[in-house]
Amino acid sequence: MVVTILGIITAIAVPRMTTASAGATAHSLQATLGSVRKAIDCYYAEHNRFPGYDPANSATSGEHFVKQLTLYTDRTGNSSPVRANPFLYGPYLRAPFPRNPTNNLPTVHVKATPGAADPADGSVGWVAVLSTGDFGISATDAKLDDIGVKEPSVKDLMRLSVQ
Repeated sequence: MVVTILGIITAIAVPRMTTASAGATAHSLQATLGSVRKAIDCYYAEHNRFPGYDPANSATSGEHFVKQLTLYTDRTGNSSPVRANPFLYGPYLRAPFPRNPTNNLPTVHVKATPGAADPADGSVGWVAVLSTGDFGISATDAKLDDIGVKEPSVKDLMRLSVQ
């Protein structure tokens, strides 16, 4: 009798715990997106351009995007792990850069404009649009469903244009 009762309780409790875990992951993703987007705004306010440009040649670079937000920078966007003149700006986020909860990747694909090509799904963690400062997750609807993001309008806000 006791085993039967424990089985019933387990059958009720496990799905609820799974749903709670997915909801927590979705809320964590929303918080991460908010933090990174605020960091991008702070970087822009101090540098008059969005992070993600290589200071040497102005090419777009996901590696520079991450460094410019997690390290100290100079006025032009060169980065250093040590705060010393001229690296007086930032860091805007604590290192390491956050990981995408759907594929566990911290990498960022930067593109100059919203209409530029997106990466193949699963190849990067995040996408940044340098002309607008937009930032979002690289994930399909199915992957977002898996972590508890169900509403289409919320998915669009998280994902930008990545399908």
